[in-house]
Amino acid sequence: MLEVHRQVEFAPHPAGDDELVDVLCIGAGLAGLAAAIAAADAGQSVFVAEPRRLSLQGGAVTEAETWATVIRRYWGADEVDEPTVEYLHKLTCDLEPPRRSHPHNELPIGSVESFDESTFDPRKPVPPFYGHEMADWARDCLTSPYGLVFSRLTPVSMSQVRMQDGAMIRAGVVAQIPQTRRSGMTLRQWLQDMAKERGVTVHSSCAVERLLFSDGHPTGAVLETADGIREVRARSGVLMGTSNSTADDVIARYPASILLDGRLSLVSRSASRFARLELLTTVANVNACELQGRLA
Repeated sequence: MLEVHRQVEFAPHPAGDDELVDVLCIGAGLAGLAAAIAAADAGQSVFVAEPRRLSLQGGAVTEAETWATVIRRYWGADEVDEPTVEYLHKLTCDLEPPRRSHPHNELPIGSVESFDESTFDPRKPVPPFYGHEMADWARDCLTSPYGLVFSRLTPVSMSQVRMQDGAMIRAGVVAQIPQTRRSGMTLRQWLQDMAKERGVTVHSSCAVERLLFSDGHPTGAVLETADGIREVRARSGVLMGTSNSTADDVIARYPASILLDGRLSLVSRSASRFARLELLTTVANVNACELQGRLA
């Protein structure tokens, strides 16, 4: 992991002032915090906007709503302008209607061959590509408590890695699970501590009035904040939280074989802008832990 840290705290700006950063994170859920940490570690300036609470308790959604409505509510916005609604609709129009979110907040777990970037061998056969898998992945991210959408494919550093089942994913390691932890420490507490160490400021009680676009792609947002209206533009990309920002989980609940080499990672699929937070470990680590367990 990169060790470059950059101070990204911001002084209050007068209402209506423009602000230019590298990455804008709309949403301070676990995925948004993790993405902000990854960006800060890469030396990028970050603005994290934590929406005011308008979402339903527990992140539930109903099938009577559109995805654009659900996402807008997670952003703390009663209404947004037509271009923003149209963009959100285009992102999600091929997906099934919203359904209730996951019944629990457990972080997804995956096994990869290694954390080294995979190389492509043109002589070997590649797994078939099925379009419906991309839609399934998008829905999984939208209904996960740990989901977000990238305005670009690579707003944060991600590498191609191979899963245990042979599937290729894009993964950006945020941090390795600390072996020394406070009793009962949750994912949110851990991420908040890491964000604080990096000087990442979370601007609370924000509401998205509208996205800002260039050539049809989001390049920032107009935010209603406690300091007034702020127009924040992002050079590298906008990360849009799409789920409940109150989700949390206790780290110690996961098996020792996962935590020993577990790495909190942002995971996406090739050519997809949808991502989610996952706990990844290597197949070799799981096998070694299982062997030690049998010998003990």
